[in-house]
Amino acid sequence: MPLATNHTIASLLIINPNSSQSITDGLAEALTALTPPGTELTFYTAPKNAPPAIIDLTTGVQSANVCFEDILNRGLLDDHDGFLVCCFSDHPLTHMLREKTAKPVVGILETAIVQAMLVGQRFGIVTTGTGYKYVHYTEVRNFLGATSEKFAGLIAVGLGVVELREGDLQNITTKMKEGSRKIAEKGADVVILGCAGMAGMEFLVKEAYVEAGYPIPKVVDGAKSGVAILSGLVRIPC
Repeated sequence: MPLATNHTIASLLIINPNSSQSITDGLAEALTALTPPGTELTFYTAPKNAPPAIIDLTTGVQSANVCFEDILNRGLLDDHDGFLVCCFSDHPLTHMLREKTAKPVVGILETAIVQAMLVGQRFGIVTTGTGYKYVHYTEVRNFLGATSEKFAGLIAVGLGVVELREGDLQNITTKMKEGSRKIAEKGADVVILGCAGMAGMEFLVKEAYVEAGYPIPKVVDGAKSGVAILSGLVRIPC
């Protein structure tokens, strides 16, 4: 399948499926400098009637429906060669778009796990919210096809999605470092940033490991790995 734009430039649509522009701005800041050669990134924010944050199944489905209709109505499937859904979950929009196009569509949970499995021994996830995130455990297991000793577990840091970009910087730093120390204690030598709103926060995880006396981990941002993987997929005929 030829590239939608021309035969040399791959156009990737980077989708923020919530309506918070600050999340999209954070993605653009983190990803633009890493754009692969011969690739163009276009950033998309969900319409204003989509949820401002995706925190559960309900907001996931709501955001998917709003984005799906908007993307189809605007002809964006024709305008781009690949699509990255930037929600750290098995987001319904990923599967909905795959039903409508043969072009590559990937989510950041998927790409983060792929990279993490290749660069270390055990990976853990630092994510938003509070409590035991059983949904993410299920999503990781479903993607891997089984339980695995390579998955060290998950820590929720008690921060909201939008709070990561618009909240108090000191509180964000404290919570991110606390969560990172906890995932270090679980034996993770690779840490996945489990939210698109954490884009650019790799340094906080590394600082927390060093301060707690652990070796510096590899830190994986699913949006960054997503761009790298997707830019290759659009050029590989299947």
